[in-house]
Amino acid sequence: MATQRSTAPRRRTDAVDIGMRVFADNGLTTASMQKVADQMGVSQPYVFRLFGSKRGLFLACLDELEARIRQVLRRAAAEHPEDPLPAMRADFRALIADGVVTGLWLQACAVARSDEVVAARCRALLGGILDEAGRLSTAAPRQLRDTLALGALVVMLQALGMDLSGGSQAAVDSLRPTEVTV
Repeated sequence: MATQRSTAPRRRTDAVDIGMRVFADNGLTTASMQKVADQMGVSQPYVFRLFGSKRGLFLACLDELEARIRQVLRRAAAEHPEDPLPAMRADFRALIADGVVTGLWLQACAVARSDEVVAARCRALLGGILDEAGRLSTAAPRQLRDTLALGALVVMLQALGMDLSGGSQAAVDSLRPTEVTV
């Protein structure tokens, strides 16, 4: 039986999935395209051919990040059309549980400080997510802002290794020093 070769679109998808993990762990500057290639079972030049550059792969990973978040929002809205925001929040927490989304987003924000192309992509990503959440819910702009702020807090707490099983408020409360009574 002949071995079936992957198509370029399938390889791109694989590279983005692997790239998200590699960039989440190492950032744009120190991430190794060789590591992506090795995990794909292809040559490093082939990965460069797919994306043009390491930054091209990084931007494709941000596109996938947005697609995954939008998918979470759409699924929550479909399952809870009357009030999707709580489901959107819960599903977002499930999405970030493995640390890949959190790591990639934090790395993207760090890169954005000195790379206007990445900064513009990050702004567009946030704008697109807010637009999608607003379109799929009846949330007022203030509710959307508060949901985005809560999401940012959850990302930060998750990155710090905080236990979020009791909710973000419990995690925040655990950061405060406890009073010692004598």
